[in-house]
Amino acid sequence: MPSDGLEPQERERRRWARELHDETLQGLGGVRILLSTARNHADPAELATAVDDALDMLGEEIQKLRHLIVDLRPAELDDIGLEAAIEKLSRRIAALGGPRVSIDVRLAYELGTSSSRLRPEIETATYRIVQEALTNAVKHADAASVHVRIEDAGDHLEVEVSDDGRGFNGALGDERFGILGMRERAALISGRLDLTSSDEGTTVRLTVPAGRAR
Repeated sequence: MPSDGLEPQERERRRWARELHDETLQGLGGVRILLSTARNHADPAELATAVDDALDMLGEEIQKLRHLIVDLRPAELDDIGLEAAIEKLSRRIAALGGPRVSIDVRLAYELGTSSSRLRPEIETATYRIVQEALTNAVKHADAASVHVRIEDAGDHLEVEVSDDGRGFNGALGDERFGILGMRERAALISGRLDLTSSDEGTTVRLTVPAGRAR
């Protein structure tokens, strides 16, 4: 049985294995069938059309792979750390005409109260959940302002993203706004995701044990 530190990583690997099987391998299989079928036709025009279609399909699969690679762990987390990556994300949203984003991040490692950063999978999940919540505030809630609070309280991490936009309710909202994906990410790091939403705005809260990198 994997240890507590390895189990979330193993679940994440299984998740991406499913993604690669269902998306990438099936897509590449479709390209192979297309080209194999075209090779059996002597008509040069049909062959040229099939090659063009195959190139388009390969372009789509390359783009999907790029998204998968980035989704595993944003390079910014290694380059500048979680706090700076969140700040950069908020500036990017503001530059695109999104809502005002205020940031309150207190990480034990960066404050000097811990000698170790949070485990990589915790940093990644935190970043992605904040990113998804901010995306919802921009695309769906039409929020004017968003507040991001991240507090590393020693034995646990608290993450809260609150906006003042239109809320939503029901299972449709869970599917449409990526809540199911956020819950899955929280579960992978043994965390808990809570969500409250009303006409006055939406708040996403993540609580997770603050495991430290060795």
